[in-house]
Amino acid sequence: MSDNRKIQLLEELEDQFHSVQAKITKARDEYLAAHEKDYEKAKKAYERTRKRLQEARKKVTTEAEKARKTGTTKAQNSLKKARAAAMVLSDALTEAKDIMTTAEDKMKAAKPFDRKLAARSKALAQFEKEWDKKQKESAKKRSEAAKKRRAQMKTAVKKPPSADA
Repeated sequence: MSDNRKIQLLEELEDQFHSVQAKITKARDEYLAAHEKDYEKAKKAYERTRKRLQEARKKVTTEAEKARKTGTTKAQNSLKKARAAAMVLSDALTEAKDIMTTAEDKMKAAKPFDRKLAARSKALAQFEKEWDKKQKESAKKRSEAAKKRRAQMKTAVKKPPSADA
């Protein structure tokens, strides 16, 4: 294979590497953006639910106080409803917290992307360094071989034919 063809193939491979690297970076950014959005959404839902749960707990406390004071069936039923609402909100709060935790974990999962991108960049830099070194060595060997051939040709031209033959 000619040197020009090798260089052309190397440049093609390098371009492909850079395009893959760019695609991976873009995918990582999109992945992070999507999960950050999910995280923020879950965080807002969590905060809303937490506030509603606090209000429901206050209501349960006031209803319990009413039921204790009056002892009527209406107050008892109102207390049961308030407790049920508080339980539902508590479940919703737990669910929102789980969603938020999952989104946060997915955002943390993007860290291996960063390590892979850094490793690929480092590998490319090392490969390019080694390639340049090999190219220089190859050129040096060719020039040395050419010098050696020229020197042999000069000595062959200067040597008269031997009389032994």
